[in-house]
Amino acid sequence: MLLARCAVIDEPMAGPDVRRSDATMDRATVGNDGATGMDVRTVPTDGTAPIDTGTTRPDVPPGCGNAEQPCCSGATPCTGILVCAAGTCRTCGRSGEPCCAGDGCNSGLTCTAGVCRGCGAAGESCCPGARPCTDVAATCVAGSCRACGVEAGTCVPGMMGTQSCAMCGTQTRTCNADCSWGAWGTCAGAGMCTAGQMESRPCGFCGTQTRRCATDCTWEPWTTCTGSRECMPGMVDTTACGGCSSRTCGTDCRWPTACTGCMCSESTRCGLSCPAGYHASAIRCSSLCGSGCTSANQVTCSPDCGSSFTACGAFCPTNYYPSARRCNSLCGTGCTSANSVTCNLISGSSFTTCLVGCPAGYYPSALRCNSLCGTGCTSYNSTTCNLISGSSFTACGALCPMGYHVTARRCNTLCGTGCTSSNSVTCTAD
Repeated sequence: MLLARCAVIDEPMAGPDVRRSDATMDRATVGNDGATGMDVRTVPTDGTAPIDTGTTRPDVPPGCGNAEQPCCSGATPCTGILVCAAGTCRTCGRSGEPCCAGDGCNSGLTCTAGVCRGCGAAGESCCPGARPCTDVAATCVAGSCRACGVEAGTCVPGMMGTQSCAMCGTQTRTCNADCSWGAWGTCAGAGMCTAGQMESRPCGFCGTQTRRCATDCTWEPWTTCTGSRECMPGMVDTTACGGCSSRTCGTDCRWPTACTGCMCSESTRCGLSCPAGYHASAIRCSSLCGSGCTSANQVTCSPDCGSSFTACGAFCPTNYYPSARRCNSLCGTGCTSANSVTCNLISGSSFTTCLVGCPAGYYPSALRCNSLCGTGCTSYNSTTCNLISGSSFTACGALCPMGYHVTARRCNTLCGTGCTSSNSVTCTAD
């Protein structure tokens, strides 16, 4: 019995190209009985060359089994190498045609979903075998040949990429086997700062200096110190104070106008006088300074410093003004009138002194009778002193301080009682 070799590929199958490259072949003997089989034509290597559809089979009913005819029933529905596809015998193996038996296709094609299609070029399916992509610029990725490095978002496997990172550093990444970039590595080779960054620091006496980060992410030199003032906060000075007084530099790096610090301690000595820079703070009779004491013979001497102190006597040392006078038992017994004075440091914009007149830099703005400055006052015994400033002010008296001239005179009740003529002047800056 003669058997014809036929193939049916209703379902795709994986396998190598099953057709030979020669155009024809001799009849083949099939089976062990010596019977001669049908003439089976091989598929040419060219994917577009016509294929021998086989000869008419005498055992096949008319109207079926040949090319573009319905498939015959039975085990061999089509003649030659024709395949039964959707009930019709069709040629196979060329581009766009059904795959031949064993998923066979012409060279340069591959069986994809039962159809022979091009493979190996960019955008096509990967070919089977050791060389899945015929295009040297293509890489087989997930069954498709991709033009890695050409397509958007792809790269050539093994390629290294670099980019800048913080403070002039660099980081790298490597292209993966699937033509996608790997993650960026850590930033390496970073500099000291960010280009254009500015930094400042204190210098001198409350001054500042700055520096800028250069384009290579290194610091440029510090600028010169600007805005420096008079002194370092906490610094103590005695040269501008005299005696035992001192002044301390403030947090604003400026010296205070008043010397309120005290560098000396009080002491007790026999007699009634104190050395320069000290005042008598107490006077008493002491057996240590002589027997048969009938009057004061010992004095306690305290340094002329601080913002305020009480001194025995009627006067205050330089840079202080008397703010009160009173009878003080520490300054002697049998007190019948004021024997001590409260001394305040000359400072501020205004103060009242138990004197008639004001120290340098101040003008008298009022004269009055002040009980703090003694009893039995009949006219005035104190003066209100204001700091000389501004373009115009009213002063008690007949004259204006240097730098000002008289622009008006009048009788002012603030400048004494029983005013019968002008007792104040209006002073205007020259």
